[in-house]
Amino acid sequence: MKRTLSILGVFAGSFSCLTLAAELTLPRSVELLALDGQKVEHTEVLELPEGKHQFVFRYEESLRFGSRKKKYQSTPLIVSIPFSESAQVALRHSHLRDYSAAASAFKNGTVAWQLVDPQGKFTDLQPVELPGNPGFLPYQDIEAAIGRYNRQHGIPLSSGGTSVRAEQVPATAKPQQPMNSRQAVIPESTDAQYSGDFVPQIQAWYLQATDAERKALLKWMIEQQ
Repeated sequence: MKRTLSILGVFAGSFSCLTLAAELTLPRSVELLALDGQKVEHTEVLELPEGKHQFVFRYEESLRFGSRKKKYQSTPLIVSIPFSESAQVALRHSHLRDYSAAASAFKNGTVAWQLVDPQGKFTDLQPVELPGNPGFLPYQDIEAAIGRYNRQHGIPLSSGGTSVRAEQVPATAKPQQPMNSRQAVIPESTDAQYSGDFVPQIQAWYLQATDAERKALLKWMIEQQ
């Protein structure tokens, strides 16, 4: 079942006179990380008021890697997209046949991103990599990374001149998920904290981390020796 995130504009006057919302559908290979500077949970369909909206997302998919499959996860990408009233579009990306092709395409910036409407009309997008925060776990605080990027590029945090509100999906509609890697915390090195589920949590974080975050973790571990 598709999950929908509704972003409702707050207009002056009666709330019964809201304009028709635009709709953006994401492929299953794309994980939405933030919308208009605010962290959100993954969703497949977005309902948005008219105006420009900023998206932070990443490509994530299990791809062929030799005789098995391996999950590829890109660095977070950021892009701003203008929406007209009641527009209906879907996000598409170029086909990535296997893990090595995906790694090469993202490294060289050759992944094509497009919006397609019900009539088959395509609009090219040019998302760029979102620079991470300094230090360990550069994307743990995704909102701070977005804020820094917007300040450096003079981008105001607005959505078509309206305030926005995210309607959360009811808890009963959410599937069970492992620990959120973006909220992982490295505890202090005391014996008591190495008991219980500490090791499984770190393992779960490592499996969900990006290649850049894994390299940062390994570098940090070596420096502690």
